[in-house]
Parts: sequence; C-alpha cells; structure tokens
Amino acid sequence: MTNKISKRKIALSELPSGEKLSLKVIEVDGSFEGPHCYIQASVHGAEHQGNAVIYRLLEYLENNPIIGKITILPMANPQAINTKIGTYTFGRFNPNTGDNWNRLYFDFTKSSTEVVEFAKSHLQSDEKDIYKEYKKLLKELILSQKAKHIEYGPNTNGLVNLTLQELATDSDYVLDLHTGPKATRYLYVPEYLEQRSDDLHFPFRLIIPNEFGSAMDEATFMPWVNLQSAFKELGRDFHIPFESYTVELGSEEIIDLEEASHDLLYILNYLHHRGIIEEAPELPRESEKLKCKLSDYKTYYAPRGALYHYNISPGSKFKKGDILATGINFENLFRDEPVMFDVKALADGILINHYPSSSVPSGAELLQVMQEYYS
Repeated sequence: MTNKISKRKIALSELPSGEKLSLKVIEVDGSFEGPHCYIQASVHGAEHQGNAVIYRLLEYLENNPIIGKITILPMANPQAINTKIGTYTFGRFNPNTGDNWNRLYFDFTKSSTEVVEFAKSHLQSDEKDIYKEYKKLLKELILSQKAKHIEYGPNTNGLVNLTLQELATDSDYVLDLHTGPKATRYLYVPEYLEQRSDDLHFPFRLIIPNEFGSAMDEATFMPWVNLQSAFKELGRDFHIPFESYTVELGSEEIIDLEEASHDLLYILNYLHHRGIIEEAPELPRESEKLKCKLSDYKTYYAPRGALYHYNISPGSKFKKGDILATGINFENLFRDEPVMFDVKALADGILINHYPSSSVPSGAELLQVMQEYYS
C-alpha cells in the first residue's frame, strides 16, 4: 500500500505587481487512520535546513507507507524567504514592522471563558472524546481570531501565523523546524514533555516553562496546558496527549543534504514511536542527551564593537575561564589599551549558538550557552 500525497496552495498576500505569495501545503495520507503530525520549516526566512529535511522526508514517504497523516509546509513564510538584502536573507523580522516572525502567534485560550465552559461540560467525559471535541473548539476560536484580524483588511503582521496555527489545529504532534545563526542541533521542549522528548534524540535540549512566549510551539501546546489547568480547578487530572517542539537544525542561510539525511533519522524515529511509521530507522550510535532549564541558557553580549574570532564551535563543552571569543578593535591602535581582547567563560557550559558574522556591534548576542546542564 502507498500513501496518498496531495498538495495545494493558500494565498497569503498580493504584491503591488499583482503576483500572489502562497503557502505550499503538502498532505500525506496513509491507508489507515491514525495520528496526525504537522511539520513546517522556514518561518524565519533565512533558516533553510528544515526544507532539506522535508525534501528527504518526502523522498521517504513516496516509498514507505504511514499510518495516519502528515501535513508538511516547506517554506512556511514566503514573504520572509523572499526578502533579500544583497546576498543576505532578511528573514527573521517583518521588514514593515520589525517584529520577529516567530513571535506573532496568538494565545486565544488564556483566561478563556470558552475553555472554562468546555472543561465544565466535559468534566465526566472520556479523554478520547475530550481530545476530539477540544480540537473543534480550537478551530472555532482560531477562525474567530482570524476574522477579527482581517476585518479591516488582511493585516500581514500575524496573518501567516494565524494561518499556520489553523493548519496545525487538527494535528496531534507539531514539529517547527528552525536553525540558529551559527549553531549546533538542539530542541526547545516544554516542561511537561521533558521525558517524552527523548524520542527525538537530538543531543541538546532547552527545557522551557509551560508558558506562552508567542512562538509556534507555545501557540500550539498552551491551549492544552490551559485546558489542563481548567480541569485542575474543577478537581480533574487531565493528561495532555498533544506534543509540540521547536527543532533547531544547525546554522542559517545554508542547506546540507547529507546532514538532512542524518536529521531525518531522528524525526523518523520520533514518528515511529508515535505510531505513524511502522519500521524503526537505524539510528547512529547513541549520543549523550544533555538538557538545561531555559533560565540556565545564558547569552554573552559583545562587550565592545569589534571583529571577533570564535575559539570554539557550537556543540562544544568549555570550562570556566576558557577563552570563548577574541575581539580585535582598531580604535586602540597605538594606545595603551590592547587592540586584542578576550571574552572568557564565566562558568562551565556548552556553546549552542554564536553570532553569524565576525563583525559585531557592542551589545549584540555574541554567544548563547547552556549552563547547569544535566542528562
């Protein structure tokens, strides 16, 4: 048996020339009903590696049957991808408003009377029925939010995000594929999924609070956290079956098809453990999985404007006192102060991200590191 693969487009915006920017939605349906996974890439336009992984995934799905459904959105933000400045993709921020594209999602269930009333009316319901009916409520709430958003015209600041939220509502699992500036591979994991995230196998994971911070992972898991809280107020324990993760796949502005094949193995392993893929992939040798709380994910800001040499690569461990980066500032040339200076580690840690350029203004996010990490 083979999968049924279909694609469609959803128009998002119209350019002054009349051409339209559209989402490409690829839907893969197995021969049997089952779980539904939603996967998107490139909400930040310069973050391309997720699309390479999607390409490898589609190759796999042409010849390997699944159970259930996978909805796939490559290049999920066409406006961001097409905003170029010279050779650089200005893809992290809306060029018209300056807002981060991944901070424009909506939290429409916090303190929601509809959610409270839903919990009251389903206090004695079976969890399977709750899961099915709650998805219907979420779709209604999103459509209501979307209608308000476009009432006076299609406000592009958030329209793509609402559309993506709407598409993800029917799913059981969400994987939002990103990259860092110059980064290793890691996950953002909500606290309630810390143990379940092991099936994704990526080596580093940041454990984030069960709170809304305006990103896609939070926009999709917080409705379930809020429902759980509503049930708890009424004296019922509710297990959240829904899962959502941000998956960081290395560095921006590049794709690597060989690495994409490696990344795909981890995603296939996750899909296997969630009952969508029958055959478990053969994974590379087990690597150590290290975690830290978001509060222990520290940013070193550039102490001076300078040209910086990065002394260690993303994914590397370091000790307190190690030199992480070395700056060169020619303003001190022929003065008593040195032209060259070091940025030293304030504590033991692991480098996760660093600034994508050597030319760095003071105060920029120079390095991002995991401290107080654990396995």
